Order: sequence, then C-alpha cells, then structure tokens
Amino acid sequence: MENGPKEIYENSKLIMASYGSRELFGQWITGAFGFTVFFYYEVVVGLDVILAAAAFIIYQVWNSINDPLAGYMMEHVYFPWEKKTGFRRMPFIMVCGILWLFSYLAIFLGPTGLDPAVNKWEIFTWFAVSLCMFDLFGTLFDVNVVSLYPEKFQGSNERRAVQAFGTVFGLIGLVLAAIIPPMFITTGVALTYRYAALATVAIGLFLFLLIIPGTFENKKLREQYKRRREMFEGEKTAGLFATAKIVLTNKRFVSKVVFFFGYQVGAVMAQMSVFYITTYLLDAPASDISILMGTMLAGALISVPIWMIISQKVNNNRKISLVCGLLMFFAFLPMIFVNNLLGWGLALIAFGIALGGQWFMDPPTMGDVLDDVAAKTGKRDPGVYFGYQALFSKLGQTSIVATIASVHYLTGFVAGAPSLAQLMALSPTPQLALFGIRIHAAIVPAIIVLIATLLFWKFYDLTPDKVAANKVKLKEFGI
Repeated sequence: MENGPKEIYENSKLIMASYGSRELFGQWITGAFGFTVFFYYEVVVGLDVILAAAAFIIYQVWNSINDPLAGYMMEHVYFPWEKKTGFRRMPFIMVCGILWLFSYLAIFLGPTGLDPAVNKWEIFTWFAVSLCMFDLFGTLFDVNVVSLYPEKFQGSNERRAVQAFGTVFGLIGLVLAAIIPPMFITTGVALTYRYAALATVAIGLFLFLLIIPGTFENKKLREQYKRRREMFEGEKTAGLFATAKIVLTNKRFVSKVVFFFGYQVGAVMAQMSVFYITTYLLDAPASDISILMGTMLAGALISVPIWMIISQKVNNNRKISLVCGLLMFFAFLPMIFVNNLLGWGLALIAFGIALGGQWFMDPPTMGDVLDDVAAKTGKRDPGVYFGYQALFSKLGQTSIVATIASVHYLTGFVAGAPSLAQLMALSPTPQLALFGIRIHAAIVPAIIVLIATLLFWKFYDLTPDKVAANKVKLKEFGI
C-alpha cells in the first residue's frame, strides 16, 4: 500500500460528478445503439442478416483506420484554436458530441417501407454509411473526453472517486436507454423506432449540458499543454505506424485492452440480446425490457460503493479487476438455463454486481497504464492509447454482430419475424433458433470474458509498488 500523507483532491466533487456524467451521456447513446440498431435492421426492416453483418464489417474497417488516426492526431497536431485560446480538447468535445447524437438519429432516417428483398442494396448502403458517420463523431468525442481523465485527475483515490460517479451515472444511462426509447416503440413498426431515436436525441442534448463543467480545460490544464509543447518543440515525433508499433508492443497496455475487450463484449453482447430475450425467450412486449434492465441496475448501484471502499482499502487495481472478471464469468452461467422473468431478473442482479465492478475499475487501471508509459517516456500521449482502446472496443462490437449473425444463420433464426409466434411458424428449426439466443446472450460472452481475464492475469503486472514508483517519477517530470 502507498505510504505518506492523505491525498488531497485537486478538483471539487461537483467537477468530479460533472466529468463522471460523461458516462451518462455516452451510455445513453451507445446503450440505445446497442439495444435497437441491429435488431431494427434485421427484424423490423427485414434486411438479410448477412448484409446487416456486412454493414458492420465495413463499419469495422472504417474504425480500424479512424480510431488510431484520431488518437494520433489529438496528440501530434497543433490546432489553430489551441494556438489562439489554449483549449485543445474542448472544441472537439462540444462539436462532435452534438454531431454524434444526430448521426445516431440518421441511422433510423433511412429507407422504410421498402421491400427488403427488392431494395436490399439501398437499405444496406444507408445502414453502412450512417454507421460510419456515427463512428466518426463518436470517436472524436470519446478520445478527447477520456484523454482528459489522466491529465485532469492525477491522484489514485481522486481517479477512483471520479470513476465512482462515472460508474453510477453510466449504469443509469445504460438502463435509461433500455427503458425510455422502448416506450415509443411498437414491436415491428419501423416508424416508431424513428420516434424513439428522436426522443434519444432530445434527452441527449440535455444530458450533454451536464458534462461541460467537468470537461472544461481549466487554466492549469491549458498551461500544462503549453509547457508540454515548449518542452518537445522541435523534437521529431514518431509517425503513425511507428507509434502503432510502440503502442501494440506494450505488454501492459495490450493486456489491459484485451481485458477491456472481454468485459465490453460480454456486457454489450448481453445488452444487444435483451430485445431477443424479451421478444422470443419470454414472449413479452418491449416494455418488459425495463424490468430486466432495472434488476441489473439495482445490482450495479448496490455494488459501486462497495467496490470503491474495497479498492481504496486494497489499493491494488490489478487484483480487484481480476476478481470482477471472474465474477462476470460466473454471472453468465445461470443465463444459459433460466426460463422466466424472475429467473432472468435474479441472474441480471448478479451480472449487475460484476458489471459495476468492471466499470468502476477500468479507468483507474487504464490510468495506471498511462502513468507507466509517461514515467518511461517523460511525456503524456493519452489520446494515442485511448484511440487504440477505442479500436478494440469497436472490434468487440463487430465480433458481437458477427457472432449474432452466425448463430442466427446456423440455427434457423428468420429475419423479419418480429414475434415468437412468427418465428415458430417460419423457422425450420424454431427450438434451435431459441437456443441460439442463449448462445449469443450467455455462452459466447462467458467464454470471451474468461479468456480475457486469464490473459490479464498472466501478462498485466502493474503492482501497487510499481504504480507508486511511477507517480514519484511523474512528479519529478512535472506531469
């Protein structure tokens, strides 16, 4: 454990809460995206599942370029507005946050009422292009907002306090995304999904206002940017590909983002499966999603204060992260067997407890990695590393869609069958199709989470002593 005087927080609780609300805003959008988009195009619009998956593959190819490039650009380009005002990330956060919201709406403004067999290429093109726009603005917003975290909040306990707010707000955002938009949806009626997207944008604009105080680059931060530029002015910087080699050969960073990939895939695949679980396994209306997500929220909210107390007492981000990873694996197992709303509710409470821990521990653990990089190089390049973490996150999204598409294709799930009765009538193997939902809701996520946790245990070696030594070096460097 670290010795010395009690850590003094550099930012007020209001600023910490405001910064934490970025998770509320982000999960409000990404949660709505995960719950509805693929289901909408496959089940409601009726686009062939292979074409729907192909659109996501194009989206992945795009973000494999977009994410690392955005991260590199944030750290190696001196923007005109920064020369004039000193603000570096705030302009991107303000502009791209708003455009991200409206690009989500654009996904649902595509062709509706068309025959998905005759007009499949028009539908496919709109889907693929709108996904790429959604990714562009989302990446530029996210890389900038998360890059502020290690720069603005530098103490270990301050980071944990900030993320306690972030975890609670993020879980609320995720659950609100599962509760409010479905209120506007009539299952199988395409136009109602557009109404839900409009509601998402309207509420999202209000939530966006909450993050402004916390993401504001204060005078101290702007002076830090200026010192950094002066310190390395004239120094030749590594190119994009050389930077990629440095980042992707960092064992600690790679093991951390693989772990991140595992828990993100596990959580989001379960999230994207909720519409399928509710519609087909429970034969219930979309409004019942709020019950399922409410139980998950209850488990997560109960757990966050406990995780914060434990993490500050143990002071070992690696150890607590491993515990959370194993808990998430075990939380998936009951989902393979439960058959009613009560069973799913209890399983999701346990899942929420594990998810709360994973969510809470991720930024502090990433902060330790970025401190380790800065202690070795003498400078901070958080945007570069968060760009690659964003890439891993998007790889996760594509792997989720590929899994769902493959399972549906192999088990006889029929596109354009928006109810259990229609699936039973149209599928050549209806019982296998129903079991396929359990495969992508629980079995595959459990396997991925377990593998990612074991790799993190094997290769991530930042102990509390190493973390403390890095903080001493960073104070010497003045960063």
